[in-house]
Amino acid sequence: MSEKLTETFAFTCLACGTAWNRTFEIFSLPDPAGCLNPLEYVDEDGRAMRSPLTDAVCGTCGSRKVRVG
Repeated sequence: MSEKLTETFAFTCLACGTAWNRTFEIFSLPDPAGCLNPLEYVDEDGRAMRSPLTDAVCGTCGSRKVRVG
């Protein structure tokens, strides 16, 4: 049985200073020990993506120098 979690991240571009928040749905499945492991993040637009912690891009300048908090 899968479980859907929702999490909001705050982002700041270190190149241009733009700051924004995004909310993601995280779909998880329990592993054999019963722990939940994130499998897929889905953004507010319904696009599946890798973890926003490692795949953030500034929508203003396109920089990948983004701090996630």
